Amino acid sequence: MDNIKATNATVTCTDTNKGSHCDTECNASVICSDTLTGAENYPWWGGEFKVPKVLAEFIVQIDSESKIRLNEPAYEIKRIEKQIFLTQCRYIPPTDKVFIEGYIRKNIEYATKNCSSSSGIGGSIKDTTVHIPFKTYTKVDFNGNLPRVLPNLPPLVARYFDAKRMGKNIREADRSNIEIFNEPVYCELEWSAVFDADIDNKGTPIDGFINEEEFQEFTDKAVVYLCIKLLQKQQVCWSDAMAQSKDEPKKAPSLLNSQWNLPITEFNQDK
Repeated sequence: MDNIKATNATVTCTDTNKGSHCDTECNASVICSDTLTGAENYPWWGGEFKVPKVLAEFIVQIDSESKIRLNEPAYEIKRIEKQIFLTQCRYIPPTDKVFIEGYIRKNIEYATKNCSSSSGIGGSIKDTTVHIPFKTYTKVDFNGNLPRVLPNLPPLVARYFDAKRMGKNIREADRSNIEIFNEPVYCELEWSAVFDADIDNKGTPIDGFINEEEFQEFTDKAVVYLCIKLLQKQQVCWSDAMAQSKDEPKKAPSLLNSQWNLPITEFNQDK
């Protein structure tokens, strides 16, 4: 017992009592605060409401040919289910071209041969799912319903003489830079139709059976019809809709003036 030294182990600080028991300084404070003043706003011509507007509706025909390989040899295709999926439908302003991409999803059910006798073939039903891609572009007739897409205006820079009036002051410049944000043109696939033919090119005859053969690859020829609707959200007024019905569309005022590209307000709309 005499050789055992006493220890002075103590807890000097813990996270739970750091704020109340430890000798630490709290640096939390409000560095700066301010009460903001009000900002003026001005009426801006837009519309009574913003709704999707149909720009064009059309049917496009796509012809496709592909070679499909099944997971294992088959002697008969029982059923094929087909669906169309679009992965891209992109309008390129200010042209009249729309680029379309997608694929045909085919779920193929087929019969496989496990055994055969002199008068019959036995097997099982299997399935394979493939995606057949397609890609095309088409020219669209908008019939006057062009998308509203405004490009950004080039930035403007004003320079001044230097102090000796011998050249420009490289330390000073006034600049104008305005960005315009447009509603995108988007597509809706209204309906689709697929008409196809499956052709066995390289079949292996099954012994003892006339017109029966096994194959693992076949050619798929498809004609696809897509009904596509192009839309864009636009601000419209009820008076505009009534005017368009009379072939007298109301013209919107210019959003920007021609001098410094300033938004038109009550202060500069007459300049």
